[in-house]
Amino acid sequence: MPDRISLVEPYLIPADPNPHPWWSHKPYILVRVETGDGIEGWGECHMLNFREDALISMVGAVGDRLIGRPATDIRGALIEPFGAFGQQRPGLEVYSAYAGIEIALWDALGKRLDAPVYQLQGGACHDAVPVYANIYSPHPQTPEEFAKMAATQVDAGHRAIKLYPFNRETPVQEGVAVLSAVREAVGPDVGLAVDFWRHASPARAIEIAQAIEPFDLLWIEDPFAPTDALSMRYVRDAIRQPLLTGETLPTRREFESLFAERAVDIVNPDICQSGILELRAIAAMAEPYYITVSPHNSNSMALGTAAAVHAALGIPNLGLTEYFPLFETALDDICTGRMPVRDGIIDRPTAAGLGIQFDIDAMQKFSV
Repeated sequence: MPDRISLVEPYLIPADPNPHPWWSHKPYILVRVETGDGIEGWGECHMLNFREDALISMVGAVGDRLIGRPATDIRGALIEPFGAFGQQRPGLEVYSAYAGIEIALWDALGKRLDAPVYQLQGGACHDAVPVYANIYSPHPQTPEEFAKMAATQVDAGHRAIKLYPFNRETPVQEGVAVLSAVREAVGPDVGLAVDFWRHASPARAIEIAQAIEPFDLLWIEDPFAPTDALSMRYVRDAIRQPLLTGETLPTRREFESLFAERAVDIVNPDICQSGILELRAIAAMAEPYYITVSPHNSNSMALGTAAAVHAALGIPNLGLTEYFPLFETALDDICTGRMPVRDGIIDRPTAAGLGIQFDIDAMQKFSV
């Protein structure tokens, strides 16, 4: 039948091979879904380094299971990752594979109906989506280098910056020096957030949070893995800054204890790990607890960001969406339609589907 899934094809965009003094982009795994009448949609899977082969294999396994199913029954397909396919014990690759395919199915449906994806889910409650600039670097950087990078992003129009001044071994005063340099460089009106990247114990997280109180942060993120809601609540009750976590948690099931324990102020499920429907479900579950949703988006700034924007537009309790300005042009040679950031926001899109169009000839060399 014309509207049934006839093809699920993964593509691997390699990591940037050129060393960058700040950071070179990781690999991206994209998915093309095609229906019997030739309508195609594109999605993206959340990818951790060194897991390319596993995730590509999982996309193939999931795709085989979906061939022949109605392309419009998106919610029905999403019963599978936890249920029959996941056998109630799925992992990151299962959820990320399904998320990429789900995003592609929404893109295809939007093109079929000539409507933006957010309109297919009830429309928007925002005119635009605010973003923050993530300036993570895996390389050691001085306070002056942090300050220069933050100022560069502010000059480009960003109004909020997230940085990583602490790792497991960083003396507290060294991290404070980084924040001092950045605050001086960007001024008092730019929002700053600090990500611990799950390196701390509760005691160290509290120690650092108390030391950086004067910087009036937007939030403190991921002091440790969010698998212990009571420990997270312990930290939240001991600090003055808002506490954010959740990028490693794929579904409502993993967030439930955090909400029930009032352990967080903000959550950040990843759009390409949870998918559009599940991210919206997590947001709805968070809303009655007065918890804000700040979508995690360490994916491409073309396709992943488009999916995040379409999901975010319908979330009433929306915060800032993640954006990596260093990588915003990484896919510009193979696709068009990337959403620009202007004055810290991305405007409501109008194109059908997700609005990203890929050059299929250029993509062939990335097909796996």
